[in-house]
Amino acid sequence: MIARTAEFVVKNGKLNVVKDAIDQFVRTVHVSEPGTPIYISLQDEENEFKFLHFMVFESEGAEQKHHGAVYTQKFVEILYPNCKKEPVHKKFKYVGGL
Repeated sequence: MIARTAEFVVKNGKLNVVKDAIDQFVRTVHVSEPGTPIYISLQDEENEFKFLHFMVFESEGAEQKHHGAVYTQKFVEILYPNCKKEPVHKKFKYVGGL
């Protein structure tokens, strides 16, 4: 299993645009990617403009499918211009637990 995070801060005035895009994107991932058992979007309670996406891929192939999907590219095209700076991605190794 491969776990990743993506952390980003949305520009002022762009919160609704990004939240709508997140909602559509996460729903699409859930129905289109059986190899992605977990994909969640978390919004910071203290800073409503800050988000953390947490995702788990069953394999490198599942991760590649996710990154190559048309809906992922569409989400990126909406998200990146509406962030204060480019999202920060981190990759983690699975150790245990659920």
